[in-house]
Amino acid sequence: MHVSYCRLLAAIVIAVTTVVLAPLSAQDTTGRKDTLPVQPPVLPAPPPPVPAPVTPPAPPAPPAPPTLEQIRYVQGLRTATRGVAQLRDGLSRVARTQASDSVRRRGAARRLGGLCATARTFIASGRPKMQPTAYADSMRIVAKQLVVRLDSLAKALPACEQTAGRQPTVVAADLTKRLQAYDEALLAFRAAVAAQNRPDSTKTVSQQ
Repeated sequence: MHVSYCRLLAAIVIAVTTVVLAPLSAQDTTGRKDTLPVQPPVLPAPPPPVPAPVTPPAPPAPPAPPTLEQIRYVQGLRTATRGVAQLRDGLSRVARTQASDSVRRRGAARRLGGLCATARTFIASGRPKMQPTAYADSMRIVAKQLVVRLDSLAKALPACEQTAGRQPTVVAADLTKRLQAYDEALLAFRAAVAAQNRPDSTKTVSQQ
């Protein structure tokens, strides 16, 4: 009888367990709507690209300093220019007195002769220092042309000393023509010197 009672109790437990678990197993847990969607991870923004360093351009190469011969050339030109200034003064006096009386014209003519002598002294002092070989290439050509024009001007000065008092108009016309040619050569020489002293940017580019 005791065995029958145990079997009956086991049957009751099994029945109760089946009744309780059946509704739970029937529920569909796959369709639950309260499940939150999975958010993708937020990645940090990539850092901005680093700009490449900018190399500043190198400064132009400085011009080469003048040589001793070039310094002597310029010193000689400076001395000769003082003589040319004397000559300009004499020619200006003659031009200003053309409409004046004969006394003033004769005085200006004699003054021109004296200034030609002074100009010749200055030019003779400065000219030996002006050697075109102090320069090279095209600069030498310009320096030589200036010397040629200066020599042409100096060549007319002795005649100016002797005849300016008697023929001031003729002397002044010849000297003015020679002086204009000299001024053109002097202008070309100064422009060439300025270009030579300008920094050489082509060397800077080739050295980068």
